[in-house]
Amino acid sequence: MDFPEVNGWTVVPLFGDLDDFAAPELRKLFDVLIDGGEPRLVVDLTAVGFVDSTGLNALLGAARRVRDAHGALRLAGAAPRVRDVVELGGVTAVLPLYPDVAAACA
Repeated sequence: MDFPEVNGWTVVPLFGDLDDFAAPELRKLFDVLIDGGEPRLVVDLTAVGFVDSTGLNALLGAARRVRDAHGALRLAGAAPRVRDVVELGGVTAVLPLYPDVAAACA
């Protein structure tokens, strides 16, 4: 897997829905990235149309693993519908949400 790097942050673009069907693959992706030494991740949610609690839990699990590796995980570019779910789920208390990738990588 080859993801772009911006200012020392690895940008991980996600697509489609982050739900119970996508969560296992999402967890595997984060495991590979974190185990491969990528502790500073920006998750680009621009192309994500839906997030449920399983998707939020996958993101939170990745955030815990990244923190344990002395890194950070940021969310960027969420559409209003996705942003609302992330905010209502209390995820922004743990994972900062930025308006776009450029802001998240600054």
